[in-house]
Amino acid sequence: MLPSPILKRLPQFLFVTLCWLVLAVGVTQAQQETTKLKAGTLTLVADTTTIQAGKPFTVGAHFELDPEWDVYWQFVGDIGQATRIDWELPPGFKAGPLQWPIPVAHPAPGDFLNYVYLKETLLFAEITPPADLPPGPIVIKAHVVAQTCNPETCVPVNAHLALSLNAGAPQPANADLFTKWRAQLPKTTPVPFTVKWDRSKADEFSLRIEGLPKEFKAEFFPLPPKGVTPDHPKASEIAADGSRTITFPVKNGGQPNLPWRGVIATAKDDAPREGWVIDSTAATSATAAPTTDKPAATTNTTGTTNATNPASTSAAPASSNNSLLAILWSAFLGGLILNLMPCVLPVIALKIFGFVQQAGEHPRRVFHLGLAFVGGVFAFFLGLATVVAVLRMNGVGVNWGFQYQHPGILIALIALVFLFGLNLLGVFEIALSGGAASKLSELSGKEGLGGAFFHGVFTTLLGTSCTAPFLGPVLGAAFAAPPHIIYLIFTAIACGMSLPYFLLTAKPAWLRFLPKPGRWMNLLKQFMGFVMLGVVVWLLGVFGKAAGLDALTVLSAFLLVLGVVCWIYGSFDNRPLAWVSILVLLAVSFLVYRYGGEKSSGIAWQPLEQRSRR
Repeated sequence: MLPSPILKRLPQFLFVTLCWLVLAVGVTQAQQETTKLKAGTLTLVADTTTIQAGKPFTVGAHFELDPEWDVYWQFVGDIGQATRIDWELPPGFKAGPLQWPIPVAHPAPGDFLNYVYLKETLLFAEITPPADLPPGPIVIKAHVVAQTCNPETCVPVNAHLALSLNAGAPQPANADLFTKWRAQLPKTTPVPFTVKWDRSKADEFSLRIEGLPKEFKAEFFPLPPKGVTPDHPKASEIAADGSRTITFPVKNGGQPNLPWRGVIATAKDDAPREGWVIDSTAATSATAAPTTDKPAATTNTTGTTNATNPASTSAAPASSNNSLLAILWSAFLGGLILNLMPCVLPVIALKIFGFVQQAGEHPRRVFHLGLAFVGGVFAFFLGLATVVAVLRMNGVGVNWGFQYQHPGILIALIALVFLFGLNLLGVFEIALSGGAASKLSELSGKEGLGGAFFHGVFTTLLGTSCTAPFLGPVLGAAFAAPPHIIYLIFTAIACGMSLPYFLLTAKPAWLRFLPKPGRWMNLLKQFMGFVMLGVVVWLLGVFGKAAGLDALTVLSAFLLVLGVVCWIYGSFDNRPLAWVSILVLLAVSFLVYRYGGEKSSGIAWQPLEQRSRR
């Protein structure tokens, strides 16, 4: 038992503690706002809890990415979309240039080289408030547009974040985070070794590095002039005195004596890197520095103070960074390999099964059916390209399989594949009336072509739920490209995916090597029903990761009810009785779903008593 004076003061103590907790939560929220990304998290952070009139403070976008994911630097390299932050500030506030830490050169599938940040980065800018602050909380908003990628796919980022800060004497916040990333900014002071530029050729430029100890590694991250595309760098052997040459071929827009800029970074073993912004138009010193454990301090190529400005015209547009032929070739290969992915292969087997059935009676019709199927593949991809192009022109970010981010579309697809599986297993058949059957008989030629066309559309729709080798970086380029490039890339993917069907239909005689119709066809049909149910399980995994366990449980229950409905429909010869049974089942299912969850349950927990422990 607590003493009486303590009991009397306990409410006051709890009240004060609660106030401190509320204040602490409020301060934490004021210092940062986080949004969840597919690749990790994005947080808007400030280096202060309060704002003082006229005194600059710093706000940044902190990317924390899952393993194998990256986000792009201000110059992306071969493909991708440069990260951009658009500030929305109160009247009188001014934002300085965006500060970019040193990136890494990251190879991507398809012989691409990109300049990115792996796992984590902080991009930040200095915000200067006016001499007179507005009353009330001050809201700093940021619109972050970026692209995150892993070896298989790229996902755009289009996030709107906001911080609410109060006026007052500045109090430091997130000090360790800003100190860590400020140390990784390239310096604008002269580099402590000699850099000699050779810009005499239109198709390449090079940097001769002298005075850097041999044990130091050196990298150069270019910031090319507008409209110019550098290729992958080639480094010479390091001489005994540490001198070496880094040469960049120029793919597009090259001319002699262009004003090249960039960041040169050095590091010894696993020590942190140091970087400097250098400019080919700055003066250099030919005096080589002595070899020491650290780069010697001599006067050489100098940097420029505005090198971290994201709006600089030195960064070429993303579309000019693409090697179009390589991208289209990778798109074609990716489309071809897409036929072997688990979300497509079962449907292909079904289509070949249909070819076998129809070839037995009308071998020549297979050619037209196959072309209709190919037409469906192209129609879907060109339609998808149109949607992507329209959304991109309106500033909306999209990614491969973006339609599956809408749960309604994913649920409908899962239900459709589930129905296909039950139908193949013989749970139900769609019986038509005599009039309808007669009408369909008259339109059988048109119906067959239409069915093949929509089968091609459905196969491609299902295929967009997964990706294939080569498609990740290619689609990253497409979702950041202008409309005509988007159409070219999606057309190349369609060509690759359609090639096996086109070859099969161009040579219908090859179908004679397939076995003749017989009992095996029913067995194959039933086996493919189980394969389709396997696809359902796979799609349920995709849905569960996106929507959570509760939503997955509800969807599984829905599929169970749907399966029973199909069984009733296929088993009851008395149609009125079948429909009444279905309606009763649906009504009971709805009542269970609506009210069954209110009874919690479970275990009848008993209060823990001391004597119960004996």
